[in-house]
Amino acid sequence: MGESRAVAEAPTRRIEGFAVAGGVWATAVPFPSPLAYSYSYAVRAAEGIVVVDLGWDSDEAWSAFRSGLARAGHSLDEVIGAVITHAHPDHYGLARRIREHTTAWIAAHPAERAQIRVGAAERRARVVEIADWLGASGVSATRLAGLESELAELEAALPGVEADIELLDGAAVPGTGGALVALHTPGHTTGHLCFHDRERGLVFTGDHVLPKVTPNVALRPGSAADPLLDFLDSLRHLRDLPDNLLALPGHEWSFDRLSDRLGVLEVHHQSRLREIEQAVREGRETVWDVSRAVRWARPFDSFTPRSLRSALAETYAHLARLSEDGRLVRRAGRPERWTVARGRRD
Repeated sequence: MGESRAVAEAPTRRIEGFAVAGGVWATAVPFPSPLAYSYSYAVRAAEGIVVVDLGWDSDEAWSAFRSGLARAGHSLDEVIGAVITHAHPDHYGLARRIREHTTAWIAAHPAERAQIRVGAAERRARVVEIADWLGASGVSATRLAGLESELAELEAALPGVEADIELLDGAAVPGTGGALVALHTPGHTTGHLCFHDRERGLVFTGDHVLPKVTPNVALRPGSAADPLLDFLDSLRHLRDLPDNLLALPGHEWSFDRLSDRLGVLEVHHQSRLREIEQAVREGRETVWDVSRAVRWARPFDSFTPRSLRSALAETYAHLARLSEDGRLVRRAGRPERWTVARGRRD
């Protein structure tokens, strides 16, 4: 019995790198989230290795990143550049170490500069913006104190490295001979990019399209004025791609039949818009109160501070879209309040 128990309790080792297609390897880079890891992809290109996304900044993540490269038969010296889908810390955190340990360039959409905070003053200013935004969302003073105490952790995780190269919609990624092309897909962030590998029949979707989780579309400091409209337009942008592509997302697993998933996401957000409008009709006026009425995948009261901020920001994005569409009216104040537009009360 003791022997079988020892076998059952033996720790498993995470496989950090695995082949996706000819010349493309994925590395599962760990980070502190229910999603557990984000993917970094090593792509063999005409002039060397181009990496799609850089994971969370930690010693464990850096070890996994290098191990993944090694399993692919490559080393840091072969990395000529890194393209970034977006500058959230779980996709851009290792930028500093890449800059310190390689000569590789880093490329991103210029709008992602809004996610980057260089220097202590910029980082602190972003934290102050978020705290003020939480208050405007109707978070109670008691709850706000708890959330603000966690913002120091957020401040430490904010990316602080600027990209070397700007990539706009349709731009070819340097060093790939035109095989890898950037697609601007704002919504999750203002400068989010997907990348179409035209030779291999792949599309790297970052956090724009995931196979199961609905990507967070958020209105918060640093976002566009109507991120949900941007996101829905970006889903339609991807419909121009061939439908036989293999999608390689930033989390979860690879998938095909991209158009089916695009349709599911569109339906989800239309349903969420109706749900949020109904909550306002029932008398919920602040972002906080409306968020509590929304059906989330997990109970609202169980959210971590990070998840809570995401939920509030997603609710805010839908409220803003309803306001722009003339279905709701936003009243300025602290907190902001939302009511049904005249003529739409039935």
